[in-house]
Amino acid sequence: MSSTPLRIAKIEAVALSACFDDLYDSPDEVPDWLRYPASSHLVLPRRGQYATLVKVHAEDGTVGIGECYGLPSPQVTATVVASVLEPLLVGEDALATTAVWERLYQGQAAGGHNRGFYLEAMAGIDLALWDLRGKHAGVPVHRLLGGPVRDRIDCYASPVALHADPDASARQALGYVEQGFRALKVKIGRGVRVDRAHLSAVRTAVGDDIEILTDVNCAYDLDEATRVGAVLADLGISWFEEPLQVDDLANLAELRRRTGLTIVNGETHFTRFDLRDSLLHGAIDVFMPNVSRSGGITEATRLAALASAFHVDIAPHGVGSGISLCAALHLCAATPNLRTYEYNRLPNPIRERILRNPPEFRDGALTVPQGPGLGFVLDEDAVDRYTVAVF
Repeated sequence: MSSTPLRIAKIEAVALSACFDDLYDSPDEVPDWLRYPASSHLVLPRRGQYATLVKVHAEDGTVGIGECYGLPSPQVTATVVASVLEPLLVGEDALATTAVWERLYQGQAAGGHNRGFYLEAMAGIDLALWDLRGKHAGVPVHRLLGGPVRDRIDCYASPVALHADPDASARQALGYVEQGFRALKVKIGRGVRVDRAHLSAVRTAVGDDIEILTDVNCAYDLDEATRVGAVLADLGISWFEEPLQVDDLANLAELRRRTGLTIVNGETHFTRFDLRDSLLHGAIDVFMPNVSRSGGITEATRLAALASAFHVDIAPHGVGSGISLCAALHLCAATPNLRTYEYNRLPNPIRERILRNPPEFRDGALTVPQGPGLGFVLDEDAVDRYTVAVF
């Protein structure tokens, strides 16, 4: 490969939105469990699926495509990409992913913009650059990362949402099993009595051979989480995700000690510095980076390596479009300390329709894309269909 830099010519950012209202005959028909699938949405309900698509154009005509995490507003990350990041990157070497990442991160760290929308915008740029690198080299990204360790990624269905009726939770869980999943995640966080009713219904429906995971979305304090943890232990459930506020590291460590459950955290963390503190507190067993918000693949590989030094696994968070799905699968394919992958199954046209060749799911696992770069072919007509105006 030539050592001559491949300069960035321009960057595009496109906000994508698929409103739930459009999936039903009228807005009144959108079910509550879709608007409020988790306890974290009780204040800010889900109104649809969102993503920010990023295209990085190199001077030789190669185009890399990435994605920024879109919730709650893809227009915000699109604006950050266009107004803040593109001016810093035009003329830089598109193949120098680490150098670009450090330039962007250090350039704003002193100003305090090292979390949130800024890091999510950086992630979209980073994924696009890895896609571009793979296309330029003619190999899939997992090969550039030193993989594959595996070519099929075990995954679990997510979520069994916050249904009013335990029987409805059981039906949704059973539907996932009928689709071929051997593991699934149930949203909880409504108190010991309600959580027990729904988890018991799910366990009865799917049987003892299906792995059940739980996600609290930060609804509890230490004492309530301890009581709910006893319910999980009774039902043979070990995965206890975001049981407390994500930065309450001392109490997360205490909960881990009290319950002996697998404490899972990380989907709202952004960098290795967040993970470092969790590891030093002994507050975590599994870390959940999201490649479209945790600084992209460049930072996610650092997160995985740091976690492995503490014998902690990663299990990437799976919310996003088909682009971030493919990117996560490449990371999973090249990561030795992978536990599992979250395959989100909420209705999402942006995940299902903007790729001409989406990854195949079969027998509880997703196939890793094998084409150059991130390995997908974008359906531009579908992208146009879900494009929304930026502020």
